[in-house]
Amino acid sequence: MSSYLLVRAKVQNFDSWKKAYDAHLSVRQEYGLSEERLLRGADDPNDVVLLFKASSLDRAKAFMNNPAIGEVIQKSGVVGKPDVTFLNS
Repeated sequence: MSSYLLVRAKVQNFDSWKKAYDAHLSVRQEYGLSEERLLRGADDPNDVVLLFKASSLDRAKAFMNNPAIGEVIQKSGVVGKPDVTFLNS
């Protein structure tokens, strides 16, 4: 069984958000998350969908529940709260 984290977010500006997202790679890796897909809305390029493979659901949940991560997400230009789903295959 594999575990995944699915995140959908609206961002103010994709290019600015992407720079902040890329700069945060090592932290995602520390939590056992590896990007499987980064998709943008066909009608709205600031609508972002991310699929991460997770080493464990507990670590993925810890990542999303970490207040410091939440602060980074908001500072990166995410509008509102991202829609987060934890999945198993």
